[in-house]
Amino acid sequence: MIASKLELSPCAVSVLGQLFVEGPTSDDNITSRAGRCDLVSAGLAFHEAGLSSLTPDGERLAREWDLCSLYARRDRRWYLKVRTNARSEGAAVSHSESGAAVR
Repeated sequence: MIASKLELSPCAVSVLGQLFVEGPTSDDNITSRAGRCDLVSAGLAFHEAGLSSLTPDGERLAREWDLCSLYARRDRRWYLKVRTNARSEGAAVSHSESGAAVR
């Protein structure tokens, strides 16, 4: 069963962003082991031989994350990666809560 954004703990969201931006990550560098376990239980990541990585469903969820919420989280690397992917696919540019284009 695939978890929705609303079902993920803050720790899981943090690890989702980390794995999306950094790719496979060793146990020594993971931001939250509890968050990683939440992602594994939800089918969004896997953990093997001391490395954690996103599943295709995890990648898709990270790519589809709302740009405004990433901007509000101040997660610049995740925000820029999603925004770059959205632009290359021809998606519209997101706007901040003030209505100005987010740059």
